[in-house]
Amino acid sequence: MIVFAMRDHPEIYRMNPASGNWEWVALLVFAAEIASVHLFAGMLRLTTPVGRQRPTHAQAYLIAARAASPLWGSAIVLAIPSLAALVAVHLLAHFVALRTLYRDIRMELQISGDLEALHVTYMVYSVAVVFWIPLMVMIFVSIAQA
Repeated sequence: MIVFAMRDHPEIYRMNPASGNWEWVALLVFAAEIASVHLFAGMLRLTTPVGRQRPTHAQAYLIAARAASPLWGSAIVLAIPSLAALVAVHLLAHFVALRTLYRDIRMELQISGDLEALHVTYMVYSVAVVFWIPLMVMIFVSIAQA
């Protein structure tokens, strides 16, 4: 979707389509999406409260993939030439991802306490945020310099 958006309507996103190799950027973002699922799953296994049974690898990856799927789906909005729509849908996708992660953690790990489930949710989600923000900064700084 990144390549499509930069080819068909780059002026909406205030980017110069010739300033970057968008195929490589798209490949980097795809690799980061795959890596973030692994980080989600690993962090989920690490942050499970003491006294609880740690999730299996399969459970952790299932929870991580379900939480990341709204974010993957939000990329479809790049087909719409609107920066406001992109921001709105992406923020909505983050809300849905957090809600899905929270619900799955409570159900799959059988955590009954709200505070405990919120703590695990925020710890797992914060890893993705710490991972994605520097990546996006690197991409946009490198594009701006080109």
